[in-house]
Amino acid sequence: MALYEERIFSRGFALLMLLAVVLLAWSTAAAYYSKAFWVMLTVSILLTLVFVDVIAIRIEIDEREVRIRGLLGLVVRKTVKIENIASFSVSEGWMSCYGTIHFTLPAKGCVVLRQKRGWMVSFTTNNPDEVARVLAMLGVPREP
Repeated sequence: MALYEERIFSRGFALLMLLAVVLLAWSTAAAYYSKAFWVMLTVSILLTLVFVDVIAIRIEIDEREVRIRGLLGLVVRKTVKIENIASFSVSEGWMSCYGTIHFTLPAKGCVVLRQKRGWMVSFTTNNPDEVARVLAMLGVPREP
């Protein structure tokens, strides 16, 4: 059972990805009579799946782990075990923090998870205080 769940979505970014998908479809249609059509179709399908995956971020926190997923969970996908988190910090503004692995869409705040083993992971959230409360409740120390 999740202690915290959130989905972050940006209409502006989704429109940009929709434009990219439309341009891919147009390019694929233009290549219909060429020898490269099947290559173009394959690349277009793969890129469309990536574009759909990155238009939203799902954050789930339970007693065991923090899961960050894209809309489909194909490319945007990271799980951090609670016992592997050395500390965390919270910043206001979605561009205010950096992690080696960073998941970002426009939001109110940003959370950085410093791991005992592995790279720092950061993600944006519209409820930074709620994420901080849940992580503190799970015994993860907060950096000053």
